[in-house]
Amino acid sequence: MIKPEIRLDEMKREEVVEHLKQTVRPEEGVIPAFLLGDPTVYKLEHEKVFMKTWVFLGHESEVPNNGDYLTRDLAGYSVIIARANDGVLRSFYNMCTHRGMKLCRADKGNKSQFTCPYHGFNFKNTGELIGVPLQKNIYGGQLDFDKLALHEVTIDTYKGLIFGTWNDNPEPLKEFLGDFTWYLDMVVGRAEMEVLGPPQKFVVHSHWKIGADNFVSDSYHTMVTHGSIVQLGMVPNATYSKKGYQVHTKNGHGGNIGMPNPDFAFLEELIPEYKKNLSPEQFDVMSNVKNIIGTIFPNLSCLVSHTSVKGQLISNTTLRLWKPIAHDKMEVITWFLVEKDAPEEWKKRSRESYILTFSPSGIFEQDDTEVFTDITATATGVVPYAKNFNYNYTMGMHRTPVTDFPGPGVVYDDKFSEAGSRNYYRYWLDMMGR
Repeated sequence: MIKPEIRLDEMKREEVVEHLKQTVRPEEGVIPAFLLGDPTVYKLEHEKVFMKTWVFLGHESEVPNNGDYLTRDLAGYSVIIARANDGVLRSFYNMCTHRGMKLCRADKGNKSQFTCPYHGFNFKNTGELIGVPLQKNIYGGQLDFDKLALHEVTIDTYKGLIFGTWNDNPEPLKEFLGDFTWYLDMVVGRAEMEVLGPPQKFVVHSHWKIGADNFVSDSYHTMVTHGSIVQLGMVPNATYSKKGYQVHTKNGHGGNIGMPNPDFAFLEELIPEYKKNLSPEQFDVMSNVKNIIGTIFPNLSCLVSHTSVKGQLISNTTLRLWKPIAHDKMEVITWFLVEKDAPEEWKKRSRESYILTFSPSGIFEQDDTEVFTDITATATGVVPYAKNFNYNYTMGMHRTPVTDFPGPGVVYDDKFSEAGSRNYYRYWLDMMGR
């Protein structure tokens, strides 16, 4: 065991990994506090986790037409996602191959070509270099255009979700998502979904894993942190969040399914489309949900929220990315999704529900980010590490998984459990040790 007076930033890389293996004990429900505030761990997980796994980039509905493009962040590096003139979705490192200038500085747009603002090198949206100012004169016509094509980034999609990775030999995306797709289908695959408006972005002085952990298993906090929603009449009682199921699958994915629900939280007129896209078992579960909350490792969370606003039943669907900025700071990016064929009035009401609850100014969001900020503050610095302060993640360890739930994975018939978080940290630790 490393002596506590030796700081992590004084250790060699291999020693840090070994210290994590000794102190992070998910099977025992022991998670050290320093994981959420230490710069050395943050730096190492960028290399071990974010540079090797699939990271969410956006939704296909954001680039529906040929020529559409987005610029997004992949593990701290800017990438271009472009739907080329052939209709194929591609991604490139946002760097001119001549002198490394950022090629595209807009968030989104429609272009068939990208021109570098430094020397004017011109690239097609398929990545090929097609134009260089005065190239015959200054290069003698001998410049190798093929070798100067944009550096392509590996991307793949699932039900409209776009993921990217810097890993040269990644696990296929569908295998990485694994059995969790059964649950993800109800969120983003129940119908043809579209993103309305640009994603909302806001910075929180919080470590990124706190958000991912919150969504992978923590319905317990709803009673206290979000206690005001009972007084507002948005939910019937303080323990409404306990009923339902918690599920986790391999690769750290997991979430909670709130049910049963006496009311159908989705669009009655789209039931034929739901049944077409889902299995009978999936549709039966979806028909009875109050909410679906989950995290796809490492930092993409999904949410189907179902609340009563002014006596009217409204549901909304969002995705959120906990984008790391520093060991004590993250950018939260949220996408609002809705069924493409839904009536305009429903889309409007659903968006209003999202703005009220889980937008930057939303009731739930304000509650959560206040907590996330304080957790990060108490986890940062010398004391949490030197004093060996640990979090207790033993909730639900006495429970036995159920075998009669129709969905795959390890399933418990109670949402108040930390089994999903233990599974999340188990996979995190495995990746940190590779």
